[in-house]
Amino acid sequence: MLPVLSAATMRAADQRVIQEGTPSQVLMERAAKAALAILKRDFNTTCVLFLCGNGNNGGDGLAMARFFAMEGGNARVCFLGALTPEGRPDTAGMSAECARQLALLPKTIPFSTEPNIAGVTALVDAIFGIGLTRPIEGRAKRALEFLRPLLLPTLAVDIPSGVNADTGAVTGVALPATVTVAVSAPKLGHLLFPGAGICGKLETVDIGIYSDRCDALLLERSDLKELPARPANAHKGRFGRVLIIGGSVGMSGAAYFAAKAALRAGAGLVEILTPAENRIIYQTQLPEALLTLYDPTHIDDATVLSALGRADAVAIGMGLSQSESAARLVGLTLANTVKPLIVDADAINLTARDPGLFALLMARSNHTVITPHLMEMSRISSTSIAAIASDPLTHAYRFAQSTGTVVVQKDARTVITDGTALYLNACGNSGMATGGSGDVLAGVIASFAAQGATPLDAAKLGVLAHALAGDAALAHRGNHGMIASDIIDGLCEVLS
Repeated sequence: MLPVLSAATMRAADQRVIQEGTPSQVLMERAAKAALAILKRDFNTTCVLFLCGNGNNGGDGLAMARFFAMEGGNARVCFLGALTPEGRPDTAGMSAECARQLALLPKTIPFSTEPNIAGVTALVDAIFGIGLTRPIEGRAKRALEFLRPLLLPTLAVDIPSGVNADTGAVTGVALPATVTVAVSAPKLGHLLFPGAGICGKLETVDIGIYSDRCDALLLERSDLKELPARPANAHKGRFGRVLIIGGSVGMSGAAYFAAKAALRAGAGLVEILTPAENRIIYQTQLPEALLTLYDPTHIDDATVLSALGRADAVAIGMGLSQSESAARLVGLTLANTVKPLIVDADAINLTARDPGLFALLMARSNHTVITPHLMEMSRISSTSIAAIASDPLTHAYRFAQSTGTVVVQKDARTVITDGTALYLNACGNSGMATGGSGDVLAGVIASFAAQGATPLDAAKLGVLAHALAGDAALAHRGNHGMIASDIIDGLCEVLS
């Protein structure tokens, strides 16, 4: 897992290293040289326009321009910070390090206050850094609006100007980057949309700044090594029994996807509790699964409780419907299983509208994993979708804290939290935006929980495995042709 920092955490780490004896100029020039190395590696260019502001980010850009010229490159500087009445850079409004780098800039480097792109083949965006929280205005805004349609290859220093480093929000205009060089660590805004779509390829460079804390952890493929071991002399009972409660009449596919995914993710046994009308469908589609059938017009409590008692982990809600009998199943499950429980789809919606079910959810503490997409999160937390989307980390974290659940808030950047730790997933792709994808995820999480992972570990590793399976499916099916079954097939590739 890779630490991800907020702007405030990054600034505190920067100041601590300076106080411990590393001059700020040294740190700035390390960042400039590291970013320049990536510019030279990834951009086939000899004429670069360095767009610089009057803060430390601008100082990084000025240092890069100087080093680039020293190495024989054709460097040009466009200064977009404050000007004096005479049209010169206003050093009084500059950060100390930016002023120092401006003084060191060779007179041979062409210097302007408006972008001149004649002959330019690449841009370096060093106008605003991670401290920007307001919309860009004035000359900088006009410059970005002029440059955006040109689609010139662009390297952003630390973060594209206009992207909020904590939320990924863009208030106004931002210049999309081909590559963003994150100094010391990724920032939250690099990973959260819309900023994530503006940053391009993210590269992190180490310049000697360290932090003893982080604001989130980014999941990486190597984290799958945390999955429970599979001893060579094991039997099916060693890998747990998953109970899938779902698949109403006419919606059998959801429970099928969850059950098959649970098997593909390594569960020893999977049982589906479903209406009797679905028997032939499941016996034909998934003969590996065990079936327990019920009559939706009359729920037999003993049948449900018996199935719950056999399970090592339970997932409920996939295609369950929002009928009275479905609500009865949710209530029985919340009240009567002490095993890890994944609450998904219709079970979330039923719980959101029924205070009694919500109270049962609260009473289960951290044995429960809840897997809402943004609309479901809006319903169960009584918060607007827009508010959640604007700050997904905070809303997921607070809901997990207040309910004692593990929250898997599904989106293009899924957030996983137990109200203490925060995890982000940046794997996966838009091809996974297809019916059944969430059902597959619920099955994978349940499978990992049944095999012995804690609810939090099952959630974060389930999200990661599911996303990587989607990336594996992408290679075979592409964005447009992917369906849920392809993601299940991708699990075999990822977990092998």
